[in-house]
Amino acid sequence: MIRRNQRFRNQLDDHLVHLHKNLFISHADPLYHEKVIRYLDANSPEAHFNLGQKFREKGNWKRARFHYKEVLKTYPSPFYSAANRAIHLLDQQQATHVANLEQTMPEKRKPLLPPFMKMLLLVLLILNVILVLFFAGDHAISRTISKMKIWGVGTQVTYESVDKPFILFLSPEMSHAEIEKKLHAQALVLAKEIPKATILLYGIVTEDNQDKGKTMLLTNEDDIKRAMVIATYQPEADALVHIRFLNAEFEEHQPLSAIGANLVRTALASYREDVGHAPVQIDELLQDYPLNYLSYIPIEAVSGSNEIKSAYKGDGGWVFNPKAADIAHMFYANVAGGDGVPYEPVHLEVNKSAYQLQLVSGSYLLWDKEIGLGTNGSTPEGVYRVIERVQQPNGRTNHSYGDAGLGLGSIALHGTYDESSIGEAKSLGCIRLTNDDIQQVFPFVPKGAEVRILSNENTPNLVRQVSQISKIIPTSLPQHSESAGNVIFHWLG
Repeated sequence: MIRRNQRFRNQLDDHLVHLHKNLFISHADPLYHEKVIRYLDANSPEAHFNLGQKFREKGNWKRARFHYKEVLKTYPSPFYSAANRAIHLLDQQQATHVANLEQTMPEKRKPLLPPFMKMLLLVLLILNVILVLFFAGDHAISRTISKMKIWGVGTQVTYESVDKPFILFLSPEMSHAEIEKKLHAQALVLAKEIPKATILLYGIVTEDNQDKGKTMLLTNEDDIKRAMVIATYQPEADALVHIRFLNAEFEEHQPLSAIGANLVRTALASYREDVGHAPVQIDELLQDYPLNYLSYIPIEAVSGSNEIKSAYKGDGGWVFNPKAADIAHMFYANVAGGDGVPYEPVHLEVNKSAYQLQLVSGSYLLWDKEIGLGTNGSTPEGVYRVIERVQQPNGRTNHSYGDAGLGLGSIALHGTYDESSIGEAKSLGCIRLTNDDIQQVFPFVPKGAEVRILSNENTPNLVRQVSQISKIIPTSLPQHSESAGNVIFHWLG
């Protein structure tokens, strides 16, 4: 129906649907729903459902089923469940129709031979075939027996199903357990609506309160890249809902996971340089002083585990392969994306002019501490390595070096009970930190870590400071001693 522009509103306008420019259709049109599909929305659930009803009433079940199935391609919709029920009713009607036809059909003729005679003839035929093969030669018999033998191997038959992808919007405050419970429940609901399909439910975190908790049909493939978790469920093939957290989760925890990996890698590189080969077991890095290359094996941040595996399985913790050619593949996170983290050694940057110490790994800043230095520029500049890691080091006098020390040779980074010397040049050449600060830094500095002492204010180019770094320290620490006992140290002090 074509309408011209009118200056005044017509009362019939409320009963018209605008399609395009001057093209309108009326609800009273007998072909209204066909025109909606043709001109307005080819996937309209309402139009397809009403056409399904129309053809069912006419007895055209094939056309009715087609339109009901078109409704099921859009989820959610107000007509989804109704279309499912309509298809079920059609199946029942067809079954009843077939049964009625069978009752009205004339009685079948009796077979010429009774069933036992047919079986007897079949057995005689098989015996004749075997006798022919027997006289044909041994080779024929062996081949026939091989072909006829039933081997004791099981069979699994899989039928192809249609994937139905959906999006579930999640709140950023939800814990892993809450996310798993939510995806599990929603996958069961969707499977009841579409029992023949494989449900793919992608979890996407959103800040929009209106979207949180909503489930929608996936229409944009780019949304998959935003997903942090996926649930897969096919009730006819598997009784389990499979939930897998994706790389988005790793990216969220990547700084902590990368720092944990590079902390151990730094110690491994130092051990290999000292001994000539990598340790056979990772625990060889956790020996008593002076072989205490590390204080602990850090927690892998994504999985919350520090369990060691010999090969990648993706189920959390770490992978340690002492035979790997490079340090990056010798130790890495046992989660998706973990093997892609580059080796960036943990090291210390000392800025003398700013009285500042920074603990760095790649582009991540672990700690930033104020320090004390030696009088009259006695703290030397250059690049050093941590030779000794000592708790409660003894000096010429009691408490000379505070609660802990990182020995660099003639000097050390150590604690002090004279906190007034922090930010000042009062030592004899060593780098001082408060006892609290040295105890915070100590567990994150492996033996062999590089220490760069600079005179100017050139600081590393850092992306950001990592928060909650202490989360990678396990609650239960290994039982090895990092104290040197009665050894007397002669650092400059």
